[in-house]
Amino acid sequence: MFFGKKKKQTQKLNLQKDPFPDQELLESVTIIDIRDEEDIEDYGAFDNSIHIPYDDYFASKLMMLDKSKKYGVMDLKGVYAKKAAEIAREVGLDAVELKGGFFYITEVLNIKPKEQS
Repeated sequence: MFFGKKKKQTQKLNLQKDPFPDQELLESVTIIDIRDEEDIEDYGAFDNSIHIPYDDYFASKLMMLDKSKKYGVMDLKGVYAKKAAEIAREVGLDAVELKGGFFYITEVLNIKPKEQS
């Protein structure tokens, strides 16, 4: 048996964009905020967001939105946004999930919601 040196294999890295939103993405979308009314009252909302609760009428409410715009779907922690973004795409919207939700945007990206009146 020969115990020589093995040829070093080189691996090609497949770099991908971080799946979490960044400042540039947030500035390019209108946020569909699917959080409960209580969460919006407690934590606030972003200027570029519209509130559409994730309920039984969610898909029908989405159908009234402008299909020429790009949307980002956000919930509180990123639990329901993936499914809600899929529904938005099914009704013909250009929509992406804002992974990590409201808390990721406010705590990691340090983007603060508008002041409550």
